[in-house]
Amino acid sequence: MAIDAFIKFEGVEGEGQKVGNDFDRLGDGFANLGGAFLKLVDDGSSTDVNFLKADFAAHIKHDVFAIDQGFFKIGHDFIKLADPLHKFDDAVVKFADQFLKITPSDGGAPFPLAADFVKFETDVKLTGLDFLGTASDIKGGATESLSLNFSKISVDYKEQGSDALAIGADLADFVKISGISESALGAAFLKFSADWQKVGADYLKLGTDFQKISNDLVPTEDSGPVKFDQAVLNHADDFIKLSQDLKLADAALGTLGGDFHKLADTFENAGPVIIPTTKG
Repeated sequence: MAIDAFIKFEGVEGEGQKVGNDFDRLGDGFANLGGAFLKLVDDGSSTDVNFLKADFAAHIKHDVFAIDQGFFKIGHDFIKLADPLHKFDDAVVKFADQFLKITPSDGGAPFPLAADFVKFETDVKLTGLDFLGTASDIKGGATESLSLNFSKISVDYKEQGSDALAIGADLADFVKISGISESALGAAFLKFSADWQKVGADYLKLGTDFQKISNDLVPTEDSGPVKFDQAVLNHADDFIKLSQDLKLADAALGTLGGDFHKLADTFENAGPVIIPTTKG
């Protein structure tokens, strides 16, 4: 049996545009931070005989400042993202609930999408705060403090990565339960699901990268305190890997940002949808 239902999803086109733009902006910040790390590695390892000592120090100082500003911007972008993301997520959950009320369910447990969205939103805010804390230490903080901050960010990305994978799975399950996989709406949800899972996988890589650098920033007994720029040069390969993964995450976030734009438009113009159901 099937019913022809008009599913309401109103007033979210503006929110979808805002969240999409916020994800794009966050991704740009990732790419810029990755570029700043590469610049520091490149300048610090320069063998140019014309690169005077005073010029070298100035370049290194500028590169560290750019990294500091990169952390600061990303921190603020994460925090700014949380509120509009919650509004859009809430609309998606209410939209999905309309389907779930009239389609068969395998059990009485609440569908986990709402809880997984809230977990992700909470972790987004925590990540932003930890980026801001790191920014305040990069220019002059001891490496012990930076090591702790990088470890916190590692945990943040691992949590966000797991959250994003869970959301992707929830969205795929919703399409399966609702029976709309062959519709334009179902296709939009499936792409949304796949892109959440890509962000999740890339965030887990960043979690590993940040933990590796946290370990690199722990001073050895014979080295004494090490400045941040020295740590970058001593472990250049780890920072290059982080830079590469930041740029991959930038691409994934850009794709997800585009999904918010397209999804809002699709929902606003969904019209009647045929839903298979066994409920009377």
